Amino acid sequence: MNAKSKPYYFAYEKRYQAVYASGATLWGHTPDDEILIKTLAGWVTQNNLQGKRVVEYACGEGSVGVILSRLGCQYHGIDIAPSAIERAKQLLFEYPFASISLLDMVTECMDGEFDAAIDVSGLHMLITDTDRKNYLENVNVSLTQGAPALFFRESFSKNAYSGKVSSIAEWKTITGDDFETPDVRLVINNGITYSVNIPLIPARAKNKADYITEMTESGFIVDQFIDMDPSREIWNAASIYVHKDVRYD
Repeated sequence: MNAKSKPYYFAYEKRYQAVYASGATLWGHTPDDEILIKTLAGWVTQNNLQGKRVVEYACGEGSVGVILSRLGCQYHGIDIAPSAIERAKQLLFEYPFASISLLDMVTECMDGEFDAAIDVSGLHMLITDTDRKNYLENVNVSLTQGAPALFFRESFSKNAYSGKVSSIAEWKTITGDDFETPDVRLVINNGITYSVNIPLIPARAKNKADYITEMTESGFIVDQFIDMDPSREIWNAASIYVHKDVRYD
């Protein structure tokens, strides 16, 4: 993948590199995230996923993989960022039924079928309508009929932009955000705060109706939409519980 062909969402690779260069070992959510642990424990129990194959899209550094492995799932994580993949492999080394692979989840499909899928704060990093549609359809194709999927802690706003977005350049014009100038971001690991000088990464929130529409159009049935309490990770977020529509081919 040369520099010109790298998609905008590959910017997370630069962020991971900068974070690790600062001395921090994790950028994203951690294996001891209490809300995430509680949510996943309930999801695994409700869907009888212990011993089942669960795939995580946009797995980042593998924290979800640790939680799901401890809950008895056979975990496979995929991400486009090589630095995150290497960190995830290190974190999951002690779990024999956990595996990780490098994949562009927008343009490539997973081999085989899984019993469930999870995405933690990944979908909202995709900006264009085409990228989001391709991604969700790839998630759907990787699942067995009727399988559950959970989109956890996705950026949510009741007043989110509802129009079409065809390019990252168009999104920059719509939002007026600066995705080039570096700024200080803080990350806390084991009680220590690290400063990382990196640009803002594009993200696209949606409102409830638009989230439900894109899930439905990609072959999912929405079971529950939860408006989450504010958190350090994302101030305004939602979790969306879905399952693969048995009519979807």
